[in-house]
Amino acid sequence: MRWRSVHRVGARPGLGRARPLIATALLALLSLPAVADPDKAPAIGREVWAGADISSNVWLLYSGVTVAPWSGVYDNGWRFRAAGGYGEYSYEKTPSEDPLLDGQRGLNPHARTYFADVLVGYLQRFGDLTAKAFVGASIISHEIAPLDPETVAIGEEIGVKGVLELWLNIGERGWGSLDLSWSSAHNTRAARARIGYRVWPKLSLGLEGGINVDAQGECRLGKASGSECVPNDGDPIERADLMDYARGGAFARYEWGSGEVSLSAGVLGDSFANRGEAEISPYVTVNWLTQF
Repeated sequence: MRWRSVHRVGARPGLGRARPLIATALLALLSLPAVADPDKAPAIGREVWAGADISSNVWLLYSGVTVAPWSGVYDNGWRFRAAGGYGEYSYEKTPSEDPLLDGQRGLNPHARTYFADVLVGYLQRFGDLTAKAFVGASIISHEIAPLDPETVAIGEEIGVKGVLELWLNIGERGWGSLDLSWSSAHNTRAARARIGYRVWPKLSLGLEGGINVDAQGECRLGKASGSECVPNDGDPIERADLMDYARGGAFARYEWGSGEVSLSAGVLGDSFANRGEAEISPYVTVNWLTQF
């Protein structure tokens, strides 16, 4: 295992086009709020969350609100959600055999990225299982400078988004959660799972894992073909493994009557690789949530 600095990002030609996926993955993954325990939540109709995610050369800030206008946040019924975030990322491209072309394109792209969701959904409880489903509109943007012609997921796209969130109480102290999302904006998909145990009534420790794929990753995984997988420079997209788009780690979660705060840390697969060997990067995520 190697920990990479901000300046050491990749070594294979053409893999610069994969960096937008990392930020899109973070966007998709982090637009899902940390879910508070439904059995311990008061009957409040509003929920607000905010957080930050940091990796080797990517950072993201995000926040959102869920409103249940005719019920408590964890009672059966309709709810409305709005979320958004902004971040930046950078990467280095391996020099090609044409120094003049490298000078024109630039070997150190830097990107600004943002997202926004507006969703409507419904919550239904089935005993120890709480399920929420949302549908609505999503926008995701990657503004890269200098322009990288070797990427597919670039620019601003607006699309339809669907979200499914599940929470399961496991005995008196255990719990698990699963969050799934899909957006037609850059064909972005995300999945995150957590399993936790309350070592004290208000403190949970556990493990988490996630996987994220967008249009760029789908092409590199060989799951798509055709014109959508041909970048602007016409070169073929290099292949990748599914684990290049995964993350895993551990978390601590402290809850109180009307909210929670959680801290997680672990490693994520880097879609850049060195001599064909996938590298990993550390990540840290902080989430805060309150109900009022």
